[in-house]
Amino acid sequence: MEGHTPIFCVGVLDSLAVELKVTKDFSKLYAGIAILGYIASVPESVNTQAFSHLLTFLGHRYPKIRKALAEQVYLVLLQNGELVTEDKMEKVLEIISETCWEGDIEEAKQRRLELHDMAGLETGLLPKIGNGASNRDGEKRPTASDENASYSSLVGSTRF
Repeated sequence: MEGHTPIFCVGVLDSLAVELKVTKDFSKLYAGIAILGYIASVPESVNTQAFSHLLTFLGHRYPKIRKALAEQVYLVLLQNGELVTEDKMEKVLEIISETCWEGDIEEAKQRRLELHDMAGLETGLLPKIGNGASNRDGEKRPTASDENASYSSLVGSTRF
């Protein structure tokens, strides 16, 4: 069974990447964050891919999700120090703990890019996550730049 763990984890990561990009369900997002954190903590080759997903989602449109992700990234780094080189670890932990992840999304995205670079991960192919989603008519909605507009779109999409 041990030999199948990486294959299983890759399948889970692929499913999570698709599901977490489009969902607005907070419980599903929190569960996905926990799963990504677990996979990033296991001593398998797939942990780098899970860690990359965690960093990518630090640019999520919902501030509370960004904060939960930052906390998860911090815990993962404490558990698995091999994801970032030892000489950069202190700076990475400082960025994670001192950034206001519930604040401006542009600052969060900039910090996310810094973390990607420090972890030695490619940043050229960062997917867009949870921003500018199409509505039912196929039109692009404008991206929300502040917390209230973002939550307003969530409430509007659930027809409350």
